[in-house]
Amino acid sequence: MVKLAVLGAWHVHTYQFIERLHESGQGKIVIVWDDDHNRGKKCAQTFNVPFEEDIHKVLGRNDIDGVMVENATTRHTEVILQAAKAKKHIFSDKTLAPGTGECLKIKEAVESNGVKFTLSMEAKISGPYRYAKKLVDEGKLGRITSAYFRRDHGAAVERFLPDYWYDPAQTGGGVTIDLGCHGFYLLSQYCGKPKKVTNLMNELYGTGSDENSTTIIEFENGALGTAHTSFVCSKMDNLLEIIGTEGTIVVTGTKPADFRMFLQCKHFPQYEELSPVPKEEYGPDDEFPIVRFARLIQSPDKSIDSYDIDKALALARLIECAYESARTGKCVLF
Repeated sequence: MVKLAVLGAWHVHTYQFIERLHESGQGKIVIVWDDDHNRGKKCAQTFNVPFEEDIHKVLGRNDIDGVMVENATTRHTEVILQAAKAKKHIFSDKTLAPGTGECLKIKEAVESNGVKFTLSMEAKISGPYRYAKKLVDEGKLGRITSAYFRRDHGAAVERFLPDYWYDPAQTGGGVTIDLGCHGFYLLSQYCGKPKKVTNLMNELYGTGSDENSTTIIEFENGALGTAHTSFVCSKMDNLLEIIGTEGTIVVTGTKPADFRMFLQCKHFPQYEELSPVPKEEYGPDDEFPIVRFARLIQSPDKSIDSYDIDKALALARLIECAYESARTGKCVLF
């Protein structure tokens, strides 16, 4: 069982990821650091571990195998560079850093210090999304010509997130960097390498950053991907649509209990028309990235391909392109 330190309890997923780690039996957290002492102490008390206000003391402990980087996105780089220098394996919540320049510094530090790295791109674990990738990889949909992914909820309307979640000085942006990132990495895994990025975003409820955002990505293979994300809807919702020359996939829902998958494919007689796919066909969700990170530390493998530093860098670049496009009103080369 690996022992991890939590570096910041800022991220809204922190507690969920710790719980998943503990439930798996693959690892446990043994100490918490946070630049906000009250927030850090609360997290430490919740999981019955010590709080340490000095990050150098945390990283200097010999009994710690790795770290969970859950602090503010705009402070990821300084914390991750310290962890890499201390030879601690690194799990980071998304997004890795606000820009590719910072991400490249992180990549160099990870590789030069020989530490293992995993980025949490947790939408990839979804059973129907994984099954969709399998069908795409096997060519069952033919040539992919377009894909659409929407993830949204009412955070700007209802203000149910912590106040700091609306502070771009901490988040690095608004809904595009937060929820929008899921569409960016999912579209890439279905369509390939991005080529051009165009974005329109706006602010409707005065949070101080983007609340409604649509990004169009042209991929090198000619496919067009659309990622829409919003903080201004009535409830959390997801929609994935993948269209190919020989079939179509549609997935709705936000969690295993309410996922619905539909398939039309010329290669399967029962799916000649768009029809529901039984849950037993696409299977359960995969393990959370934090659990896979714990397994990675205990294995001889150097990384997990779907969650590695290069995938993290590509995601950061897509986010960077989206904000540049919105700012300049121009299409941006990836």
